[in-house]
Amino acid sequence: MKRRSFISRLWPQTLVGQLVLLILGAVVLTHVVLGLLLAEERRDALLSERRGGALARVAAISRILAATPSENWRDVLKVGQSPQSIMRLVDNPDNSLPMSDISYTLSERLNQALDGPAVPARVHILSEDDCHAVEEREKKNRKKHHDDDDGGKERDRGKDWRKENGYYRQGHVGPRFFDHLDCVAAPLMQISVPIFPVGVTADGGADGAGPTASASGAAQPVVWLEARINGVAPPPRVVLQNILRITISAILIGFIAFFLARRMTRSWAVLAQAADRVGRGDYPEPVLENGPIEIRRAAKAFNRMTPRLKRFVEDRTRMLAAISHDLRTPITSLRLRAEFVEDAENRSRIIETLNEMEQMVEAAMTFAREETANEATRKIDIAALIEAAVEDLAETGRPIRFLGDGELRVYPCRPLSIKRALGNLISNALTFGDQVEVLLKPADDGRIWIEVSDDGPGIPSDQRDQVFEPFFRLESSRNRETGGIGLGLAIARTAIRAHGGEIYLEDAPSGGLLARIYLPPIAH
Repeated sequence: MKRRSFISRLWPQTLVGQLVLLILGAVVLTHVVLGLLLAEERRDALLSERRGGALARVAAISRILAATPSENWRDVLKVGQSPQSIMRLVDNPDNSLPMSDISYTLSERLNQALDGPAVPARVHILSEDDCHAVEEREKKNRKKHHDDDDGGKERDRGKDWRKENGYYRQGHVGPRFFDHLDCVAAPLMQISVPIFPVGVTADGGADGAGPTASASGAAQPVVWLEARINGVAPPPRVVLQNILRITISAILIGFIAFFLARRMTRSWAVLAQAADRVGRGDYPEPVLENGPIEIRRAAKAFNRMTPRLKRFVEDRTRMLAAISHDLRTPITSLRLRAEFVEDAENRSRIIETLNEMEQMVEAAMTFAREETANEATRKIDIAALIEAAVEDLAETGRPIRFLGDGELRVYPCRPLSIKRALGNLISNALTFGDQVEVLLKPADDGRIWIEVSDDGPGIPSDQRDQVFEPFFRLESSRNRETGGIGLGLAIARTAIRAHGGEIYLEDAPSGGLLARIYLPPIAH
């Protein structure tokens, strides 16, 4: 028996299972393809949203700082801090950071949100290398200006941006952990926004002091708001939410596909059961013509075929009965006339020939009747049927025995047909063997195996198919005592095939012939 591959074993054998699997495969493949096609657009959209939100947050904080007294700036910065956003105030931004195309674009968006300040704000995208470079540069600057001493105490920690003598002087305002960048979360956004306090102009304002002026005459901000924001990296391509979404969709669609496929194939199952019954010689009531149009057409064609087949079988049976009657009549007439033959030897030969002809006609009629399979199907105990057939032959004193477990084995069949087929196999075994055994081997899935073995000479392997042909005999003579007329095995195979089974001839363990009868499970 050829072993199935691993893929073929996983592939469902039912139409329902195949339909459900194909639909689920299509759904999953659709999700994957759409996910790949929309991944870049989704990543770009989310990235743009995150960056836009960060810009809006920083712009809002800068407006609040511009409208708030300097002594309250520290409180504003504390409110604006978050695990993803770190802000501080510096006197001059870091101009050494690289500017990319996306940096220029984001800077334009930020300046538009700030209504075009005199000094434009700048946005930088820091890669992991840029992040490490900035971190190293800030460490050197802290060391140069002695920001930390005696275990890390901050010298100017208590200072603030205060208005003294009409001027704003610098102190450190911002969280200490700003010094430690999370470069693993790169790319980062570094935003520098100029702060122009409200009421202070470039020429000094009301107090006569304020922002300084550059060589070009443009006003310079009092202080810069510097913010570094992480969490602006694009999201991963495959996330748990996507996998969960595909799983839930597959489960829901799987349930729907299962019920739809089962409903579609229910009519196929009914049609298959009806066809199996017709193949066994039963003629059930017409099947219902419902379901999809293809199934309705098949059911309609099956209903038209069944009565035609039944009429054909009945017509053939009547024809065979008429032929049998018409042949018996002249044979009987010839036998009566042979009695008037004076020569005793010729009379004996004529009568012997007529008897042989009568037996041949009877065997041929039996073979034809088996092909018509006009016996009604009934549920019987197959073990009891086999045991009865064996006992009938054992009463003649023949060496035969039945090996059964005595359990009830209910099987729907045509009892007379099965008994006749089994009797022909046993008779053939008794003709050529001294010891005959009959064994019943039922399977768990409803199959039936019946084995008839003998210790005779057996049958050559190249002639095992020919012995089932009508009128074929291994013994070349026409002596009925040694080989019959060659219809026994043909009748047996015809009867078994009418039940959907088969007969196999093999070498018996004892050296004779082993005939194995296979009867298929009954479809429910």
